[in-house]
Amino acid sequence: MYGLEYSALIIDVVLGFICAILGLLHYFDLAKPFEKISGLIGLVSGIVEFVLTLVYLCYSSYIFTNDPAYNSRHYLKLNGDGAFAEWNEGEGKYKCLFYKEKNKYSVLAKYSDIGKKHYNYIKDRFYGDLTSEIDRCTYSDTDACFVNGYNTNPQYVTSVTAGHSPSGDNCKHLYWRPISSVSNKYIFDMWITTIIFSCLIIVCDIGLAIFGFLLFKSDGSGL
Repeated sequence: MYGLEYSALIIDVVLGFICAILGLLHYFDLAKPFEKISGLIGLVSGIVEFVLTLVYLCYSSYIFTNDPAYNSRHYLKLNGDGAFAEWNEGEGKYKCLFYKEKNKYSVLAKYSDIGKKHYNYIKDRFYGDLTSEIDRCTYSDTDACFVNGYNTNPQYVTSVTAGHSPSGDNCKHLYWRPISSVSNKYIFDMWITTIIFSCLIIVCDIGLAIFGFLLFKSDGSGL
């Protein structure tokens, strides 16, 4: 994806610069002799940039919404309260909230998730009420719901780390350990920014192609 991103950026900048120079020449009436050629250049440049940027936008958006986020480690997918597992009385175990049998990555947060507060620094999680359920029920085992070494996701949390995790009779949910930085929010914001700017570039590419076509079809008297 990085290769496609840089390729799209470089081609957009180079072709955009060439078209900008041609636009200035036309503005000062210096490009009349090769008006159709510059129009064709604008049309082709707009189409090439549009296709390349659209492919990047689709690919980037797909990864953003479907791939598990990774920032030095994977993160478990959390609900609105920051929990990833719920006590199942019938089984006598904590069941992973987002477990899906045929999707081993279903329990992992996607890049589109990590902008949420639970994947970043929350002051109250570090200096909050230690008697609250969230603080009492924090579970620190990184293999809970997803055993990274085997790329599997068990349906239940099968072990409890003494001193860090609650027992089933006093905690309804298990909560992910607090995160000490906002680096996930930074990644999320950068990704959203590139998607927004890609959409704007695509609109500009369409405009470039239209103006190039009109210039190519003009009779030489100007638009």
